[in-house]
Amino acid sequence: MYGMYCSTILGFSHNPATVFFNKSIPYASKTSTTKNGSFRAKPNDENDPLLQAAINAASLRLQETLQPEPLFHDPYAGCFISPQFRFDDKKQRSSSLHYLLTTKFIDDKLVGFVNQTDGLKQVVLLTDGMDTRPYRLRWPTLTRIFDISPDRIFKEATEKLQGNGAKLPKGCLLRHIPLESSNIQQTLSADGFNGNRSSIWAIQGLPVMTLSSFEEILITVSGLATKGCSFLGVLPAQVVETNIGDEYKRKDGKTVLE
Repeated sequence: MYGMYCSTILGFSHNPATVFFNKSIPYASKTSTTKNGSFRAKPNDENDPLLQAAINAASLRLQETLQPEPLFHDPYAGCFISPQFRFDDKKQRSSSLHYLLTTKFIDDKLVGFVNQTDGLKQVVLLTDGMDTRPYRLRWPTLTRIFDISPDRIFKEATEKLQGNGAKLPKGCLLRHIPLESSNIQQTLSADGFNGNRSSIWAIQGLPVMTLSSFEEILITVSGLATKGCSFLGVLPAQVVETNIGDEYKRKDGKTVLE
């Protein structure tokens, strides 16, 4: 049931932070690959929420892509799905509509931002490691994309993507920032992120288990984002169900971080 995907969609342009509550996915640990490179859980990791969440999300994108009139098109989602994977029926797609709409929303915001930005465009994706946006969205020239995600998932996903012909748009650059990095802010800067230029940050699928983890993300963003930067995306239910409500104040139907 999609009820397990409870979470939050949020968005803001630097100060203040405007947060919109919605729904998402749970996360956690180890992965392995089959001989043909397909993702699967190890025998003792069949209930690994991080791996399963990433595969489930990819399967939802694939199912949507195969619809007669899809909300978005992800030609690479299928490379993460085992031939033995069993798709759910139309009822499942209906219950997954929130994820699909959120994905479309984030896609549109990202593309809209970079197309309205002159010169260097900076996009930071906080993901589960299987995000195909760097390859499937139409990024203009001079777009730098930074993917913050679990290292092992990203590396295996990249191998599968490249094996299926995925390529970045001409003149664009992708850099991976391992979630395990001791100092993500420093690693971002070392990999070419320019804190003096505008940027857009989107979170969908990143393992955020606690309110303090989310606060660390906000600290990283605020330490690098300049005026005019945007932050949007989705948080897991376990974060929303903490005392996060005490950290925000309702204003005009929106939730504003003080």
